[in-house]
Amino acid sequence: MGTKKENEIFKKGIWIKEQQGVLTVGSLDKKNTDIMIVPDELGAKLQNFESDMIEALYGESRESFQPDILDIEHLLKQLEKRFKDERLHLSFDKSDDNPFICDFDPIFSLFEKLIQSSIADNSKPLIYINASLIQDHLCIIYRDSESVSSPSDLGPDFFLIKNRLGAEVEFNKADQQGGYYDITIPSAGR
Repeated sequence: MGTKKENEIFKKGIWIKEQQGVLTVGSLDKKNTDIMIVPDELGAKLQNFESDMIEALYGESRESFQPDILDIEHLLKQLEKRFKDERLHLSFDKSDDNPFICDFDPIFSLFEKLIQSSIADNSKPLIYINASLIQDHLCIIYRDSESVSSPSDLGPDFFLIKNRLGAEVEFNKADQQGGYYDITIPSAGR
């Protein structure tokens, strides 16, 4: 199965239900009304998994999901997983106690594009991402040790992030050998 189909399943969600003595599965996407039988081997795994799911839903350690709030620490962990073979130095300072309201995908995509622009020519720079929450804004300083990333390569991505999220993006020349991106994204809850 291709990555596109896998992403659709996880993004849109699925349901699993026992019907007529068999486990069935379907998509939460209203456009897809197919109901399929879960194969026996997968059904056995799901039955073993059921007690863990019951604990996640009803147990003492359950944690409520707040769909509007972006967990920056989780986002940075996902970046580390995605780019585990790269040299990332990530830091996060949460000076603001207010939750940051934003969608995960456009910010994660922005970070992906920035990192990819720094490793585009097979270089292995040390990539620094410093993020902080200050006065309902996500402030990001991004730079790579070899100054490989070029703002001209990221123009369309910056245009999208400015229009979709009201972000401000600046490229600052630190000295003759390099520069850094200064990105400020307001919380949608402001």
